Amino acid sequence: MIEESAGTVSPEDAPVRQVLVVEDMAPLQEYIAETLQDLGVAVTTADNGVAALEQIDARPQAFDLIVSDITMPRMDGMQLLTRLRERHYPAPFIVLTAHGQDDLIVRFLKAGACDYLIKPVGVEDLMMAATMALERMPGESQPVEVEYDPQGWFEISGGSDYSVLYRYRKFLGLLDAFKVGEDVANELRLALEELGRNAIEWGNKSNVSKRIRLGCRILPYKIIVQIADEGDGFDPDAVPDPSLSPFEHIERRQREGKRLGGYGIHLIRSLMDKVTWNARGNVVVAIKYLKRPPDDQP
Repeated sequence: MIEESAGTVSPEDAPVRQVLVVEDMAPLQEYIAETLQDLGVAVTTADNGVAALEQIDARPQAFDLIVSDITMPRMDGMQLLTRLRERHYPAPFIVLTAHGQDDLIVRFLKAGACDYLIKPVGVEDLMMAATMALERMPGESQPVEVEYDPQGWFEISGGSDYSVLYRYRKFLGLLDAFKVGEDVANELRLALEELGRNAIEWGNKSNVSKRIRLGCRILPYKIIVQIADEGDGFDPDAVPDPSLSPFEHIERRQREGKRLGGYGIHLIRSLMDKVTWNARGNVVVAIKYLKRPPDDQP
């Protein structure tokens, strides 16, 4: 069992990130630990939740990331996550799960896990998830409310924080269960990324006390998404199409002191088949057709 191993980070004087891997299968534990070490982090291992808490209690500083299996002796992954959230332990939590455990994934995300990986875990997926958790996730994720219906509805709501949007993106990983094609799934993810960022940045002005609501309904022939914020709203028809004059668009945003971008609405409309906002402009509904709709359906 690997107790601890440190790699190098840049800059050299930066503290080495500390990662705890909790897995009862020795070969998988070693594989995960060795893979994560390639990121330049220090890895500590534990065989179950009880041993993980002992490792946590023995350290003066919190781990920067915890990667944990679900099924383990003595204390499983859900019990471990529950204990850590009761303590308000700040480390992001990635759960390792098996195929066909969608309900468990939802429970973990609702309980505060920031990500999940399906076994067998690929090197790229593991390193990407760890990098995202270490570099982009806040210490303790914002609490979220989750609604999930195996028939095709899921919704996440929470404060205007990217951890909420990140977990929503992970829910979209469940699209595979509904046999949604990869091309359509990628377009949907990209559109929802833009819609979610707009709701956080422009709608709620990144104010975590204001909530965003991100929902998705999957029907046999179409996918309906709804994004809502608590901002003042805007008039989407008043936003110029940047593709008509890209250079003028860039110059205008520079004069207004805005970051480069502004292609979000145009991109969303090109990716989705129908996009409508409410009168106030703080709720958007977008539809992506999977096949030709019946004549009597919108």
